[in-house]
Amino acid sequence: MVDVSTILGLVCLLDTMMNKSKIYQMPNLGCRFGTAFQVLYGELAEALANAGLDLSVPEYILLRALYSTDGMQQCEIAELIGKDKASISRCVTAMQKKGLVRTEPVSRKCVKVFVAEEGRAIEPAVIAVAKERHKALTGMLTDEELSILMEILDKIINKQ
Repeated sequence: MVDVSTILGLVCLLDTMMNKSKIYQMPNLGCRFGTAFQVLYGELAEALANAGLDLSVPEYILLRALYSTDGMQQCEIAELIGKDKASISRCVTAMQKKGLVRTEPVSRKCVKVFVAEEGRAIEPAVIAVAKERHKALTGMLTDEELSILMEILDKIINKQ
């Protein structure tokens, strides 16, 4: 699956190609979303590293989901966090090698994913990073701006 930043980059490129007669002004809306995503992704990766956590951003997101609802099937995780099943499968495999999660088969094609002992051991540090990032993000916006932003993002995500 192609990630969001790649798609947004292609949107920027396509917009430029289709509007050659106009002077391209950077950034347009799609590019701004892409840039914001990349900034936030990078800041989260840096926060994880600074906390001494050997976690990629996708691993962090998957752990956060499992801390809320342990024992989800991979397809449920994929739907919850908006990733394809193959990405989740690769992430789970990498996390198993690190001892962060364990799996239990439900059928030939389905497994449930559980937080392993090592994953539970780092939970306080993971939650601390989550709180730090949440505070940093919400600290930039007024309550009204945050509410409007959430409403806009929901419209984009749900295509309403």
